[in-house]
Amino acid sequence: MSSPPTLLIVAISGLSSTGKSTIASYLPSVFPSPFYQLTILHVDDFYKPQAGLPHREGLLDWDCAGSIDWPRLEDAVKKWKEGEDVEHGIVNPQPDFATGGEHGIKQALVQDLRDETSRATKLMVWGTRLQRILILDGFLLFTPSTPVSFRSILDLKILLRAPYAEAKRRREARSGYQTMEGWWEDPPGYFDKVVWPNYVEENRGFFLGGDVEGEVDGSACEKEDVRVWMGKEKGKGLGEVLRWVVGELRRVVEGMGDGRYV
Repeated sequence: MSSPPTLLIVAISGLSSTGKSTIASYLPSVFPSPFYQLTILHVDDFYKPQAGLPHREGLLDWDCAGSIDWPRLEDAVKKWKEGEDVEHGIVNPQPDFATGGEHGIKQALVQDLRDETSRATKLMVWGTRLQRILILDGFLLFTPSTPVSFRSILDLKILLRAPYAEAKRRREARSGYQTMEGWWEDPPGYFDKVVWPNYVEENRGFFLGGDVEGEVDGSACEKEDVRVWMGKEKGKGLGEVLRWVVGELRRVVEGMGDGRYV
């Protein structure tokens, strides 16, 4: 490929347990080589040391912007833009093609999305130009407490959502989390005392009346160029979320540079 690659930085953010890492893990299978080169960085790999974490309600707060080592994350993004290998930490979710897991993302859906993407790409003028895409998976990636220097490098901002009860059920069903320093288990009441309040405070501006379980504020989202997953129904799994994310990503990719249809 003689033409220089195009670069796209995508942030997939939202409340804990909304499927961010799962969705990210399937995207390399949908955007195939040699047209695309996807790299995933999980923000959970960029926490500050535990001793430096802030507290909320007397508990360690892993779910606020102050818990992230933003300079180290920005440095990793810079290295990626320069073509260097970037660090991969302890978070490495793998897609479950055999069963789709509890999320309901089946191999047939992924293959359909891959085929659609491949066909559309081959129709583009830049069909032989490599598209390098960095997927950032994490919470609070473009909220008021996120450093402006970081928000400014994002090309596509996607906010996933889930009902309070569903997100709480998923979070509390987890046995714990591997950290760089050991194993963390949420103490009793952690979701209600830490996770949910942080999410509400940081994301209420994207919703009418500040109700994060209500309607999206279209004007606010347009101003910040944030795409919000509108589905709120239970029981659909993440298949429809994946389809929507792929659609949003394709719209941006197909509109980049000289990417005109033949």
